[in-house]
Amino acid sequence: MNVSYTPPRECKEIARAILESRDLLLVPHINIDGDDLGSMVAFAQVLKGLGKEAYLYSPDGVPEIFSFMAGTKDLRADLDPQRHFQTALVLECPQKSRLPEGLDLEKRADLIINIDHHPVNNLPCQLNWIDPSFCALGEMLYFVFQEMGVELNRAIAEALYTSIVSDSGSFRYPTTSARTHLVAAHLVSILGDISYIHRALYNNRTPNDLHLQGLVAQTMQTLSGGRLISVDLTRAMLEECQLEEKDTQQLIYQLNVMRGCQIFALFKALDPGTVRVSLRSAQIPINEVAAQFGGGGHACAAACRLAVSSLEEAHQLLWPKLESLLN
Repeated sequence: MNVSYTPPRECKEIARAILESRDLLLVPHINIDGDDLGSMVAFAQVLKGLGKEAYLYSPDGVPEIFSFMAGTKDLRADLDPQRHFQTALVLECPQKSRLPEGLDLEKRADLIINIDHHPVNNLPCQLNWIDPSFCALGEMLYFVFQEMGVELNRAIAEALYTSIVSDSGSFRYPTTSARTHLVAAHLVSILGDISYIHRALYNNRTPNDLHLQGLVAQTMQTLSGGRLISVDLTRAMLEECQLEEKDTQQLIYQLNVMRGCQIFALFKALDPGTVRVSLRSAQIPINEVAAQFGGGGHACAAACRLAVSSLEEAHQLLWPKLESLLN
């Protein structure tokens, strides 16, 4: 079963370059998510099948909810300072500030390949395929693998399906297309029962997870008649619930369920002098507001980092910008 789509020249060039590479370093953006991790695991399975070495690097480690995927144990949190690769494959990383701290790609690899579905990507690489019409990186990789002549097995299909489900919001986001569903249908035809994936992602919570959700929900503030909703997450909350930041992957999706909400903001005060903000919207483009503070992302899912000393300062900076989008 093949999905009718003609990949662009960039996709074909990347497929050819990967086939010609001996060893590859796979790198996601910081704060790894399901799209990144699923894509890395899928790529590693493909490369191993071709007799190539794949080094999966992310200091973030594997969030628990994604540990069911075959191959996640191959992810490494450290990188030999002397190690050099023929090719570095950068996944969904639109700028240098989103790379793992201290990673200098130019010194690590002869060839740097950049694949992303963010609308803006300024990472300097020799080969680039950037296409925001895709709902997930995993959807793009499906066609890279097709160009490479790879026959998908269960492990690859599992990782790609997890990637797509994660970044499409379970097929709810605006970039979910007929093409997305056709790709997913092919993956399901290989996997059969996919209920275990959805259970792992959405029905795998602990009492501590629920306690944290309650604490964050108590900070909820509604603005612009309920069209803008804002919540806060602090380090003290994580400590009280005995959780780490990587355990909060689904928090914004669990809380962004209010009727009439058009923009949802999660403010995270986890490090001194910095408040990070995750933004979601129903249809209103929010990535330009994030870009004003050095961030970015998709039109309806973006993030930024504010150099402030308190949540109150962060609110005062960002709330007016977001409310202006609603007027």
